[in-house]
Amino acid sequence: MTSSLPIVGPEGVTPAWITAALAAKGIDATVATIRTETVGTGQLGETRRFLLDYAGTPPPAAPATLVGKFPSDNETAANTGKQMGFYRSELMFYRELAHRTAINTPEVYAAELGPDNDFVLLLEDLAPAVQGDHMQGCSVDEARLALDEAALLHAAFWDDDELAAQSWLYVPEGAQGFYTTELVESSWAHFERTYAHRMDPAVIAVCDKFVRRHAAWNAPRAAPKCFSHNDFRVDNMLFGGPRIAIVDWQTSAYLGTGMDVAYFLGGAFDRDTRRAVERDLLRDYHERLLAQGVRDYDFEHLMADYRHYSFAVLVVAIAATVIVKPTERGDRLFMKMVTDGAYQAIDNDAVDALDAL
Repeated sequence: MTSSLPIVGPEGVTPAWITAALAAKGIDATVATIRTETVGTGQLGETRRFLLDYAGTPPPAAPATLVGKFPSDNETAANTGKQMGFYRSELMFYRELAHRTAINTPEVYAAELGPDNDFVLLLEDLAPAVQGDHMQGCSVDEARLALDEAALLHAAFWDDDELAAQSWLYVPEGAQGFYTTELVESSWAHFERTYAHRMDPAVIAVCDKFVRRHAAWNAPRAAPKCFSHNDFRVDNMLFGGPRIAIVDWQTSAYLGTGMDVAYFLGGAFDRDTRRAVERDLLRDYHERLLAQGVRDYDFEHLMADYRHYSFAVLVVAIAATVIVKPTERGDRLFMKMVTDGAYQAIDNDAVDALDAL
């Protein structure tokens, strides 16, 4: 996909701009008018739905609606997305990888990236599928569908040396990308000061221990590696069809296996439900990997990865309290993510393993 469209914000999307985007996809249609709706909560970016009216009768391939993604209108969040490479990661996933995996993602109509990591994405609108709600979680059957999609992504790029050598790909030096120990420590000081009095002391104790061991925990992981979404949770999934669609690829990267499944299962259910179903769901995911051609990765290796990456959600949620646009829902979300991740680590004996790092 070549860069041909000007990079604009939501207000810069005009009938002529979308007409040009459609033409680049081989769709001969003239957009006459646009109506715009806001989509999602917009903590790191802005998302809009564009309802299109055409001049004359459009061809069957012309979409009735499209979804656009843009940098946040909040300066802190926009700087985070640009400087930490979040916008670039999502843009490059859609440009370079989405078509190479069977995972269910929206079709791309435009993907433009500027030299300062400014960007614009124009994507298929998957409505009437609806965005999930992390605060509500999902059913066990829905979780199984989500893990089926994860297996399709991971198996497609399992220990892919050719992919790892691509200059555009983000390959973190450590176990998890983007978040340095310095950022985690400074964010934890803010998080503890702001939220700890509203949370279980046992959760705070886990976090405190983990933050002190973060540098060791974030050491490089041995093979295997795969391409991971890295924010694989209900909020970033669209439900309503026979398959779940995965969106929001801003923190995607090539790193150690186990990240997405740990991140997802830690927050998909209440604690009792997770403890009752996580092993069975992990076995289903493992079997799907093997069916997709993955070899030399037994279930105990997966469990070791799962335990290690149960802490990854703590990093994301703690750091997010200082690097994204603050919202009331965001505060509740980050406390839930930290709580769920800490309980997951406790329940799977991951906390004790920190001492061996």
